[in-house]
Amino acid sequence: MFGNMKKFAIEYQFLPSPYEEEEVLQNSWGIFRLWVAGYDICEYTINDDKKPYEWNLIHIVEWLCNNLEFILGYDPFPLPVQGDNILELIQESDKFESEEDDELYLWYQAKNSWLFRHSWFSSRAGSMLASVYFRRNRNYIEVAWNNNFFEDKQIFFTNPKGSYAVPKADFKKTIFDFLDNILSNLETKLGRDAKIGDQSITGLQKKVSMLK
Repeated sequence: MFGNMKKFAIEYQFLPSPYEEEEVLQNSWGIFRLWVAGYDICEYTINDDKKPYEWNLIHIVEWLCNNLEFILGYDPFPLPVQGDNILELIQESDKFESEEDDELYLWYQAKNSWLFRHSWFSSRAGSMLASVYFRRNRNYIEVAWNNNFFEDKQIFFTNPKGSYAVPKADFKKTIFDFLDNILSNLETKLGRDAKIGDQSITGLQKKVSMLK
């Protein structure tokens, strides 16, 4: 575990993969917990069985390495709407209407491009990964989540919706400690040149080092 689970922490554990998969996928299978204000916001219940998030953790790792620069840097919400948190900004932006097709396209393209950089949900690879958003707000990183839509599939998250401000220094230490540790463990298992998509473990480590 990295960080303070009563505020913000990440916990993971590698497990044997239940599937026949390629090396990186097989060796990155495990349990992942994201603790925010004392809650594991990735934990859910299905068929009355409470479960932690379990999948190929490399998808989360790769997304974080590729998008931390937007979370820690200066990439504000791109649309002229008001809201106290990410969830309100998204809700307000979804109200936009226009009779001009190009305006609708440009509006929602701007929103979706930003969400791709600030939410790891696009990297869930078919798993039950919580829909979590990250953005910088002055010297804090806002962590927001909304998983009510999973209820249509009879999947209920322990803490389905919320927003929490983490001091930027605490967020960075937790994230970097987690990434350094899990990438080091994968390097030990697979070697420095193991491929993750079109990147290597060494390449991801370099991206992380540049942001510290």
